[in-house]
This record gives sequence, C-alpha cells and structure tokens, in this order.
Amino acid sequence: MNEDINFWTYSDDIPDGVGFNQFSVTHILWLVIIIATAFIMAVIYKKSDNKIHAIILKMLGSILLFLIVIRIIILSLEGNMSKYELPLHLCSIAGMVCFIHSFFKNDFWGQVLYSLCLPGTILALVFPNWAYYPAFNFITFHGFLFHGGIVIYIVCGLVGGDIRPSIYNMWKAVVFLIVVVPPVYTVDKLLRVNYMFLKYPSKESPLELLERNMGASGYLVGYALLTILVIILINVLYGVINGFKRRTDKYQRNR
Repeated sequence: MNEDINFWTYSDDIPDGVGFNQFSVTHILWLVIIIATAFIMAVIYKKSDNKIHAIILKMLGSILLFLIVIRIIILSLEGNMSKYELPLHLCSIAGMVCFIHSFFKNDFWGQVLYSLCLPGTILALVFPNWAYYPAFNFITFHGFLFHGGIVIYIVCGLVGGDIRPSIYNMWKAVVFLIVVVPPVYTVDKLLRVNYMFLKYPSKESPLELLERNMGASGYLVGYALLTILVIILINVLYGVINGFKRRTDKYQRNR
C-alpha cells in the first residue's frame, strides 16, 4: 500500500487497487460481525422489558445520528466535505429515521424502516460502494458501522414489536418516496451528484442490470418499479413468516 495512505485518506487520494474489495475476506468478516451482533442484540432485546427496549432504541438511534454528524465534522476538518458528502443517500436518511422512530415509535416511520431502509441497507452492505477504500480507513469503518447499526436497530424493533410491518400499511413507504425522491432528484440535477442513485446505479451493484437492460432513459422507471416490487415482496414475506409463527404458537398452546 502507498505509504502516503493513512486511516483518514479520502476518496480523491485513494489509488486504484488498494481497496478491500467486495466479497473479500475483509468484507465477509465485517458481514459476519454485523450478523453476529444483530443476533446477540436481538436476544438481549427479546429478553428485556419495555423500559430497556426504549433505552436500547434511543441509544442506537442516537449513535446513528452521531455517526452522520461525526462523518461531516471529520470530513470538514480534513478539507474533504463537499457536495458529494451531503446526508441524502437512502441509508443516511435511514439513520435519521431511526433516530426519529426511537423517540416517537410512529408506525409511519416503522413501515419506512422495514419496507425501504432494511432492504436498501442490506444491499449497501452486500454491495458496498466504498469497497475501493483500504480495509483500515475511516470511511470503511464508518460505512460498515453505520449500515450495520441501521440493520441492528430494525432487527431489534422487529423482535420487540416496536416495528410492525403490514402489507396493508406498506403504502406509507410509497408516500415517503413520493415526498423524498423529487427534492433529492432536484439536488442531483442541480449539483450534478447522484444521491439515492437516481441518475445512475452504484458500481458493481444489481442496479447496473437495470441500466444495462433498460438503458439510461429507462433506468429511473425500472428503479421505481423494482422498488415497489421489493416493498411488496418484503411485506408479503413478513406476513407469511408472522402467520406461520402465530399458527405454531397457537398449536403449542393447545397441545
């Protein structure tokens, strides 16, 4: 690795070929750590009472907000804060939604977290667009800690019943998109950026298949249709799993 690269080296100074790379040992190790932590937190959350639930969710929500703020501060101090680092990607918005939900427990935010933020964050972890950074780098650590924190928050919310997905309420996630996407797309156009990947897909992600098959002009339409499909599928999946669990619990009670 270039001796000029350190923990704080930013995108513009990262040469080709020094990244941790998708599906490398570093990447898989981070995923394993996140999955293990989510499992442990889910067990702790399940065994805790409502008072502890509130404390855990507020703690996780506050940590996520802190990670957003500290990234902006550090990039600013290093002279690397720019129009490309505004917290306007879906996952950045998800961190703020987690913070809001932790205090208000509103079902609207719960539906948004499950239907949109969970699949979006999982995709970001599986196909990280920061994979060109070295393993030992602030952006690498921040990327996995932040996205992992979102998954852990949502898993805890699901386990404790603080987030209750419903196919009848998935329209709330669609409303959220209708409100959020137009201003973000406007920012993308005005600043020539690509927040929420509304103009073109993240490299080495499944979204590239959309652009490849539908072209640049059809990409956004395909993206919208895919998002709606994911919302439907993930809510149907939850309904099936939850229904099976209820029937199993009823059977065991009647034995």
